[in-house]
Parts: sequence; C-alpha cells; structure tokens
Amino acid sequence: MKHKTSKKTKIRTLDMPRVSCSRFHDRGFTLVEAIVAMGVISVGFVGSLVLLSKSASQAGVLKDRVIAAHLAEEGVELVRNIRDTNWLNPSNPGWRSGLGDTNNGLVNYDEPFMTENANQDSWCLNWNGTLYRHGACNTTFKRHIELATKSEAISGTNVDYLEVKSIVEWRERGINKNITVIDHLYDWK
Repeated sequence: MKHKTSKKTKIRTLDMPRVSCSRFHDRGFTLVEAIVAMGVISVGFVGSLVLLSKSASQAGVLKDRVIAAHLAEEGVELVRNIRDTNWLNPSNPGWRSGLGDTNNGLVNYDEPFMTENANQDSWCLNWNGTLYRHGACNTTFKRHIELATKSEAISGTNVDYLEVKSIVEWRERGINKNITVIDHLYDWK
C-alpha cells in the first residue's frame, strides 16, 4: 500500500513581539497608583480648604474679642484720666469729682467727664474711622461703666477706693458675649 504523502500546509504566523505578563501588570499597577495618588492629593486639598475657611472664620471672631478687650480696658483708662485731671485742676473739689457711684455710666475718649445713669440704648459704640464713641450703633459693641465706693483695711486704717468695672458687650455668631475689666482707683496723691 502506498501511502499518500500530503503536502504539509505551512501556517504562517505573524511575527509579534512577545509581551510578558508582568509588563501588563506593571502598567495596571501604575494606573492604580496614579488614581490613589490623585485621591490622596484631593483629600489633602479639600482638607486644606476647610482649614483655611475655618481659620478665616476664627480670625473674625478673634478680632472682635481683641477689640472688646481693648474697649473694656479703655473704659477703665478713661475713668482714671478723669481722676487724674481732677488732681491737676486746683479749683476741683476732689479726686472723685464727676465720678459718683453708678451702674450705668458712659465715658468717651474725647470728653473729660462721665455721664452717670445712662439708659442701655446709649451704650452703643460708634466707630467713626478714628475712635469709638457712644452714639448710633454702627458696631456690635456696647460699653458701660460701673463705679462703686469700696473700703479696705491697709495697715490698720480703712482706706476708701473706687472700684471701676468697664463692661463691653457684643454679639458673636448670634450669641451675646461680654468682657469685664475691673480696677481699683485710690486717692494716693
């Protein structure tokens, strides 16, 4: 029997470079890394924006608190100035002239006297671009002065002094706030 020889068919294959699986794996891993990195950067960026926003908000709150503290200290200094002016004026009857006991006193920087028993509507402080004065409310700040005669024993002798309370009130984010500065003024001259 004769065997038939068949022609072998040659299959042509395209010459393609062999690509290893690890190369595809590396490319995919790089893409995942890039996505994760973008996510981390995004979270950091959003966190920074939130922090900046809160910092700006707190800066406004701190500004109001610093202004209130200075206004309260100024109230005490203005009363001290009236006392000192009384000492320097030889025709003045005493160091307490114009400084009677009151719960609702007002004093302005550019006035050499204190208004006693003022109503609460006049406690408003107005910023005129140079200084704060009592008047129309164009700020949130209100200030009043409380004066009380007190006494203490010093070296066995009772000594009278003037207790000065300067109280500043303002609204902060819808909440009423206040700060009080207290000082004692003596007739030491």
